[in-house]
Amino acid sequence: MIKLYRLFLFFALINFYLFGQDFFSSKEQGEITTDNKPQLIENNNINKPDSLKASYKQKSSNKDIVSDDKKIQNNDSLDVEPINKDRPIKNKKIAKTKVQLTINTIPEKVDVFLDGSIIGKTPILGQKILSGDHIFEIRKDGFAPISYELNVNPSKSINLDFFMNPVYNVKFKTDEVGLIFELNDDHRWTEDAIRMQLEAGDHQLRVYKLGEIVDEQIIVADQPLTFQYYLKRGVVIKP
Repeated sequence: MIKLYRLFLFFALINFYLFGQDFFSSKEQGEITTDNKPQLIENNNINKPDSLKASYKQKSSNKDIVSDDKKIQNNDSLDVEPINKDRPIKNKKIAKTKVQLTINTIPEKVDVFLDGSIIGKTPILGQKILSGDHIFEIRKDGFAPISYELNVNPSKSINLDFFMNPVYNVKFKTDEVGLIFELNDDHRWTEDAIRMQLEAGDHQLRVYKLGEIVDEQIIVADQPLTFQYYLKRGVVIKP
């Protein structure tokens, strides 16, 4: 009986040694595999192979190159000169046509000059001139000349009427000393006697002494006259 018990125990130990170790080792391996599986998945997501990293970088760099090419193309398009709306547009040349010109003056028989060339004496009736910009000058001895600028419209006839002011020979005298005379803001003199031609009408006379205005008045030229000036009494007119 004791021998059978020992024999059974011997076989039990042998079975435990052969099969029990494999059973525990497989269980431990299964537990280890189960515990490490999430870590392996996580590590696979983080640590990609070098070949994948290279391909990813290559793709991203290709995108950058494409975007840079687009930028370059856009910059090249900026080199094209834009249309400047403020740039003046050259006017088309308008064909000049001949227009009828009529000029009347008081007095008559006055010389008429067109752009520096004489075209006749007034009255001028129905004379043909070219359209465009012109300068008319009216001249007659004894009268103040007239200069007149005009743009002649090609679709209209031109009618001009002028009244010419006569010019009078005038003498100006004074016995005062140290005075400066100024007529119409442009003509100055210091002499005690001068001769001048004045257009018919009103003229402004200023008198200066030591750089200050000491007198100011209006003199009227309506015929040949002699003006005698006195500082206190003003101007005395003598026919």
